[in-house]
This record gives sequence, structure tokens and C-alpha cells, in this order.
Amino acid sequence: MQGRFPVGSILPGDAELMELFGVSRTALREALKTLAAKGLIESKTKVGTKVLDRNSWNMFDADILEWHLEMGVDARFLGWLFEIRQTLEPLACATAALRRTPEQLERMRRALQAMYGCESNRQGFTKADLAFHQAILEASGNPFLQSIGSVIGAALATSFTISSPVSSDERFREVMRQHQEVFDAIEQRQPSAASDAMATLILRAAERVQIKRAEGSLAEIQVHAFSEADRPR
Repeated sequence: MQGRFPVGSILPGDAELMELFGVSRTALREALKTLAAKGLIESKTKVGTKVLDRNSWNMFDADILEWHLEMGVDARFLGWLFEIRQTLEPLACATAALRRTPEQLERMRRALQAMYGCESNRQGFTKADLAFHQAILEASGNPFLQSIGSVIGAALATSFTISSPVSSDERFREVMRQHQEVFDAIEQRQPSAASDAMATLILRAAERVQIKRAEGSLAEIQVHAFSEADRPR
């Protein structure tokens, strides 16, 4: 990620890497297997271990996201995070409105209440906010949507370091109003309203950290809700 071994380059041999990082052959092999599984490298007989193009990297992987954050992300990377959130989270809200159980709704309610109680606690607010979004993903009942929790966590953690919702009373009230609208729509089993509320929430968050729609593909997205037949009886 730092470019020390550029995309398309061949990594040094095992002996050189073992000496460079001070690890055993077993540890090196395990590390390379892990990186290969994440789509970062590929080993071929008589060729060696090649650093793959970024398009091959599993950007949903929690480690890859964390490593990017440790390096520091720019506006373009943060914009990508918001784009994928806006693509998937409104859909998660729509399906959650149809499929959520009373227990899942209660988890959302508890997370929302925890957010209300963190008006001046940035770390506590971040934790409660992530719990709220993860509860929605769980309630969607879709394992593919449930797997994007790490992406949302990365986006929230990064954006809050730039501009926290608890930095002013006015901003806190506005953010909580947006989250309350999402919850209310899910509670009332209104998929379209839930989708719209989440799309608006994400757009406002992007604007708060100065990710403008003119600079990317962020836009109001209309998500078609699923059939009423999907609603639990």
C-alpha cells in the first residue's frame, strides 16, 4: 500500500524477505498466504510472487481497510467509502423495514438511545453509531449486506476524525434527527422512507467532511423496496 513493492513488481525471494522482516520461513509463508487471500499478491511457479493491481484487492476486508486508515486516507478514498455506503445502506434500511424482528428493532433502539447519551463523548458516540448501523445490516436479513460492517466502521471512524457530530450542539441535534428518521421508518415498516432517510443521512455526512457530490458520484438514490410478501407475519 505504501508502494515499497509497486503494483506489478515481483517480491524478493523467501531468504531476502525472511532477513528483511526477521521472521521464520513458516511465518513468512503464512503471511504470504494471508496476503494472497486478500487479493494483494499472487504466486506463480517460475515467476515468483507478484503484487497485484488494486482492482484485485478485497477492499471489504477489515485488515485492508484498517491498513489504509493507518496510512491516512485522502478525500478520494473517503469518497469511495461514502459511495459504497450510499449504494448499499439505503437498501439495507429498506429490507430491514420489511424483515426486522422485535428483538432487532430493540437493538437499534438501544444503540440510538446510547447515541443520544453521548452528546459530548466522541468515542462513545462513534461506538453507538456503528452499533446502530450494524443492527440495521443484521435486520436486513441479507448476508451480503451484513458483511459490509467493516466498510461502514472505516467510514465512520475516518469521517469523525475530520468532523465529529458531537462538535457542536446544533450539529448533534441535526445528526440525531436524521438517525431518528431512519429508525422511525424502520419501526413503522416503511421501506421507501427508510431508504430515503438513510440516503439523506449519508449525503449530509459526506458534505460535513467536504466530500461534495460534484467531486464524485454521490447522489440521491431511489431504492425499490421488496414485495410485501417478504414482511414477517
